[in-house]
Amino acid sequence: MKLRIQHHTTYRYTWPVLYSIQHVRLTPQQDTNQRIVDWKIKTPARHHSARDHHGNSVHTFSVNQQHRELSVQSQGQIEIHPLEDGYTPVHSFSLHPLVYTPTTPLTQFNDEMCEFASFVADTHIPFAHRILTLANAVADRVVYTKGSTTVADSAMQAFENGQGVCQDHSHVMLACLRAHGIPARYVSGYFFNPNVEQHDSHAWVEVFDENRQQWLGVDATHKSLVQGNHCRLAVAKDFTGASPIRGIRTGGGQESLDVQVTIERVG
Repeated sequence: MKLRIQHHTTYRYTWPVLYSIQHVRLTPQQDTNQRIVDWKIKTPARHHSARDHHGNSVHTFSVNQQHRELSVQSQGQIEIHPLEDGYTPVHSFSLHPLVYTPTTPLTQFNDEMCEFASFVADTHIPFAHRILTLANAVADRVVYTKGSTTVADSAMQAFENGQGVCQDHSHVMLACLRAHGIPARYVSGYFFNPNVEQHDSHAWVEVFDENRQQWLGVDATHKSLVQGNHCRLAVAKDFTGASPIRGIRTGGGQESLDVQVTIERVG
């Protein structure tokens, strides 16, 4: 399946920003199941490209003149082939899975969450079944409610409040898995739904299967394994490291954010 993706992000500020530096993780990853046909990123200033320690492509730029609006656009075509039972291809560049075992401020857990996910440690149950069962349980516990949380909300907050979005589903899953010492990482990207016109950025998790020595992708929001409708952008320990755009600024006052994502099938 070939997809055409357009992602337009605009920040607006109530006061002039004197200086800003931004890190953009909006380039799809490439492997045997996902191939970039063409891809362009447009930033308001010249950017340079590099790879971070997770292997993600990062474009960094800075704006040294006053501005009250900042826009970043990415667009192109991606060819995606379904994964084998949700397992991602083995990558030549990959950190040791144990890097994704410790908690982060966004993925801390409490005793209730540990007990909630206790079955994931039962090795008598097939691995994929354990992980998919957890995804279903998380989606039922944290009801998808758009606008109910912010990017600063933690897994424990979402678990307690019982509401959230894909980012919260992913953080709760990460917290539950890490509570039992199972390596798991956050994935940012897109999910193509042919029945909608306006899409959003999406997030899910990948869990390391020690027996297969591969990462298994699971989408709690859709209660499914990752197959052929997901486009992977970046991986990290949590949202902070995989955020499509993240940076710092001097000045600006209040910030508003507008994100427009369109995805269409072209082949």
